[in-house]
Amino acid sequence: MNIPNFHDGRFDGFWISADEAVHLFLRTQGGERFTLVLRGVQRLSLSEIREGNIIFDLVFRDAERLTISDMEELYRVDTGSPKAAGFLQEAREKGLHVLEINPSYGALALFLFQTSEIRETNLDPNS
Repeated sequence: MNIPNFHDGRFDGFWISADEAVHLFLRTQGGERFTLVLRGVQRLSLSEIREGNIIFDLVFRDAERLTISDMEELYRVDTGSPKAAGFLQEAREKGLHVLEINPSYGALALFLFQTSEIRETNLDPNS
């Protein structure tokens, strides 16, 4: 998947559809709008959502690069909890991925999901 550069772009919001896909509305610094669709979302953590939500970077990790700290945050277990190791093993066995949205300002997010796709978003009502 070819992801545009969202550094200094915006996280405009999200929507969880009836099929439980998570749609993330993103904008590049140049104003191009995209929808990043995450399917098979197992867990998500969103905090610090504010007006502006400036993106520092998006980090995708495959199953082999998932970490204990990802599981601790997503499952809200204590640091060093043996439960986190079990969650990590299960996520790796399922071949899940993580998306981390790191902010310059505002929204901090972490998603555990199966697949993703990105679509350019056309907001022109005449098309």
